[in-house]
Amino acid sequence: PISLALYLSDAEAQQFLKYAQDSEILTKRTNIGYHIVYKDGQFYPVNYLRNVALNQSQTSHMFLSDIDFLPMPGLYNHLKSVVSRIDMEKENKALVIPAFETQRYRLEFPTTKADLLTKLDKEEIFTFRYDVWPQGHLPTNYTKWRTAKAMYTVKWERDYEPYIVVKKGIPLFDQRFVGFGWNKVSHAILLDLLGYKFVVLPDAFIIHMPHAPSLEITKFRNNALYRNCLKTLKGEYQRDLSRKYGLKALKYLSVD
Repeated sequence: PISLALYLSDAEAQQFLKYAQDSEILTKRTNIGYHIVYKDGQFYPVNYLRNVALNQSQTSHMFLSDIDFLPMPGLYNHLKSVVSRIDMEKENKALVIPAFETQRYRLEFPTTKADLLTKLDKEEIFTFRYDVWPQGHLPTNYTKWRTAKAMYTVKWERDYEPYIVVKKGIPLFDQRFVGFGWNKVSHAILLDLLGYKFVVLPDAFIIHMPHAPSLEITKFRNNALYRNCLKTLKGEYQRDLSRKYGLKALKYLSVD
């Protein structure tokens, strides 16, 4: 089952409707919810979209993913098996799905962990954003993951933003973060603050597929005002956490 948020203009919504109705694959699916948010304003409301998808989800657990990732074959059944075996009711857990990337538009997609590791060694696949934002996934500990046979817990670190499986009812994403930057980092901070344990799954993975840079990341890279605004939002978020949670939030105040 998929709860999918789409950010579209009126014309794009009509285009999408025709595409979905003409698709032999999609017309056979009865477990996808398409939630259209109509375009408004100059910034991409990424966390608002995530919250729309979250709020419309009808399953007991959710895998929070982005559209440019492909899951390993059989990931859905694997995750169902995992959540049936561990207790996510008494203890809040965020199950981390290790993320990788490829620069190849044509990739023979790995079907197993062993296959993925082979492609990793051949440099056909890399750990996600290893060259531009390694801290985003460094705590996952890819070195340990290579040989791991069992789930292992990792600690939150600055700028961590893993892709996770959680039970329904988790806190929503902070909607002040629009466009590029800190939209998932802020959510991981909140989960850590609320006592969620980050548990890495040893036999699961997703792969980011290549695409042209988004308009938002282009703005971030080229516009100093955009970056300053993001810095201001970070400060606001940190102060709000401190006011609400007191001493527990102190460790996040040093995050730039």
